[in-house]
Amino acid sequence: MIRLGKQVKLLEWGEGTTTMNQRWIEVAKGNLRAKPKIKAGVTVLTVEIVGAFNKQNDKDDWIKIAQPGEGMTPASDTWGEVAMGRLKAVENEGSKTIVHIELKNATKIGKGL
Repeated sequence: MIRLGKQVKLLEWGEGTTTMNQRWIEVAKGNLRAKPKIKAGVTVLTVEIVGAFNKQNDKDDWIKIAQPGEGMTPASDTWGEVAMGRLKAVENEGSKTIVHIELKNATKIGKGL
């Protein structure tokens, strides 16, 4: 479940040649800008990042979204995956970067902490 009041971490699939050197790498941390928009069954998340969005692997546009407290153990502060989607757009607004991510799978979104 994506929690609207929590920080998010964006991860990309690393560019490697084997499963030993190809792993999920943190690209940015930020906050959800507004309530996600849903159009024709596709949810679009808008993430606001302070600074730049440095995506290394241009061959793969998948982005994993993680939030604290969503790990496998209850009541822990570890980061856990809450959604996975495709990078739709990246916009610059002054010192902030706005990242739009399309989620085509069913995703639960709530305000709970």
